[in-house]
Amino acid sequence: MVPFDPPMIYGVGGQLYFPWFSLWRSNPLADERLSLFVTLVDEVLMDDPDLETARFEILDFSCPDSKSPRSLTVVDARDIPRVAEARKKEMLEAFAEGYFQAVAALKGEPKPAEERPDDTPRTDPDQPGLFD
Repeated sequence: MVPFDPPMIYGVGGQLYFPWFSLWRSNPLADERLSLFVTLVDEVLMDDPDLETARFEILDFSCPDSKSPRSLTVVDARDIPRVAEARKKEMLEAFAEGYFQAVAALKGEPKPAEERPDDTPRTDPDQPGLFD
């Protein structure tokens, strides 16, 4: 179980609500990235007996286009499709690899492709695998 302290939770008429505020001006979470986010949050909520019945809503304050002001769109997470376990693992591994490459670039280390000519994933011996 991942320790999780919700930033905000409230109840109305006996129903718990878990709102998530998306304050990006442009480029809000959408499509498969939104599905991945909702899948992960849903898994965390289901791991907590106090939150497993909470209604998860995304309050999106992005702009419809560059000339329009922000507007609120409430997205019920139940309406978002979840990603399959294999795809979730693939997306999280790509994110982790991108993170390690960014850290290496900031440290001035050579690019991983220069370090390893084959396609074997780069691993840190002190870091367990994401799904181990």
